[in-house]
Amino acid sequence: MNEIGDRLKEARKAKGYTLDDLQQKTKIQKRYLIAVEEGNLEVLPGNFYARAFIKQYADSVGLNGEDLIKEHMDALPQTSNSSYSKSVHKAQTRSKTKNSGFFATLKDSLPTLLIILLVIAIIFAIYLAITTGDDSDLDSFINEDQPSTIIEVDDNEEAVSDQDEAADDQETAEEQTDDTETADEEESVEDVAENQEQVLTEVSSTETATTYTVSGPRPSEQTIVLTAEGGQSWSSITIDGDTAQGLIEDGETLSGPVDENVSSIYIVVGNAPVTTIELNGQEVPYNTSDAEAVRQEVTIEFE
Repeated sequence: MNEIGDRLKEARKAKGYTLDDLQQKTKIQKRYLIAVEEGNLEVLPGNFYARAFIKQYADSVGLNGEDLIKEHMDALPQTSNSSYSKSVHKAQTRSKTKNSGFFATLKDSLPTLLIILLVIAIIFAIYLAITTGDDSDLDSFINEDQPSTIIEVDDNEEAVSDQDEAADDQETAEEQTDDTETADEEESVEDVAENQEQVLTEVSSTETATTYTVSGPRPSEQTIVLTAEGGQSWSSITIDGDTAQGLIEDGETLSGPVDENVSSIYIVVGNAPVTTIELNGQEVPYNTSDAEAVRQEVTIEFE
């Protein structure tokens, strides 16, 4: 392993870089650069940082980091395979949040309102046509074409018929009332569900670690996305024990799916000043201002 460190150190000196210069160029802390040169990889935050720091070091001093790692593959610590893939988005790296509020609701409801207004206009036109027609001609047509018929009905049978019709009308009115109440209750429940939103709450924060809780509805499909802008960032996402990790180049993203059964997400950011975190399109704020504390840990727990 010290062979890699010696080659990196010689290449750095050939470029005329000091460790401070290389720290500024790679955003890797000086003590980690010294550990890489001396072969003390146990000093690094984790096994997966060994390959990332060696590659970034080598690329910065004019060596081919990928070839250097391949030559000494057996001497480097092994990392776990990721169950997620890294997605690259060059044109657009931030997802836009959906429009919400009164105007969005009005826009979605506009087609329905237009259909209702059209139906009302048609009914009103039919009503005007009927009421303004020539009633005398209609009566004349009925009287001329239809013969008069007289039907004698027993008084008792007529009373029973009236009672049956009244009972039928009452049952119909009760059924209509029950249907209306049920529909109102279903609409009320749907309105409450739609008005609920997922809430991200910060519960603790230090210079290098931030913890959040997420409350509210749990969509069946969610995403956690890390985006690098303005530099490189070796980062990882651990979702209930499964880890996705890799070096995020400028303009690239590292993401993982989050279903309704996930209880926690643990994120390690290797270069905080150039890395943003988003949960379902909502940005997750954390400490990115301290140039020395480039490594940040973010924990998200679902209630």
